[in-house]
Amino acid sequence: MNIIPRLISFKLCPFVQKAVILLRVKKIDYDIEYIDLAAPPDWFLQISPQGKVPVLKLGEEIIFESSVILEYLDEAYPPQLHPVDLIKKARNRSWIEYSSTCLSDIFNLKVAETEQAFTEKLSLLHEHLDRVEEALTAGPFFNGESFSIVDVSFAPLFFHLSHLQLLAPVIFDDDRHPRICDWRNKLLEHPAVEGSTVADFSKLHQQMIWKRQGYLSSILDADLFEPVNK
Repeated sequence: MNIIPRLISFKLCPFVQKAVILLRVKKIDYDIEYIDLAAPPDWFLQISPQGKVPVLKLGEEIIFESSVILEYLDEAYPPQLHPVDLIKKARNRSWIEYSSTCLSDIFNLKVAETEQAFTEKLSLLHEHLDRVEEALTAGPFFNGESFSIVDVSFAPLFFHLSHLQLLAPVIFDDDRHPRICDWRNKLLEHPAVEGSTVADFSKLHQQMIWKRQGYLSSILDADLFEPVNK
C-alpha cells in the first residue's frame, strides 16, 4: 500500500492507543494528528459521525470505530494477528468487545465524584476482570504464544490501570487476578505498547484527573502533580 494511514486522536484516548499498538506491531508507517475533543474542529465533526476518536484516514477514505479500524488494519497489512480458525477468531472478537466494557469501567472510575461511587465502580471492574481471569490459559499472551488483537485491545486497559495505581493502589488486585497480572506485565513490557502514547502522558493524565475534580483528584499526590496555569 502506498497510502500512509493517518490517525485522528487525542492524547489520552485508550481506544486510539489500540490502533497505534497494532500499527507498531505490524511496523506500518503512519501519521497521527491530535485534536482537542472539548473543542473539536469542524472538519473532524464532518468525518466522525459520533464526534469520537479514533478516526483512520486513508487518503480520502474514512474509517471510524476502534474495533473496525483494528479489523481493517489486520486484514490490510500482513501478518494477520487474528486466528485462522473461525471459532477461535469469533471468540477473540468477543473478548475484544469485552475489553471496551472494561475500558468504560476505567472511565467511570476517573469521573466518580465520591469515594462510595469510586468503590462501587471499582468493584464492578474487578468483577469484569474475574471473567477475564477465567478465560486466560498458560500465556504469555491471550492465545498462548501468539500475540493477537485481544492483546492489542487489553494493553491500553492495563496501561491506564498502571497510571491509576499511582493514585489508588487498590485499583488492581494481583492476588485476585494472578494470571491477568502476568499477562499485564508481559504486555506493558512489549515494545509496541511502551511507545504507544505521547511522551508526557503521565503529566497530562494527572492534569485530566485534577480538572475533573472527582474523588481521584482529592487523593492526588501533590508531588506527582504539576498544576497548569491557563
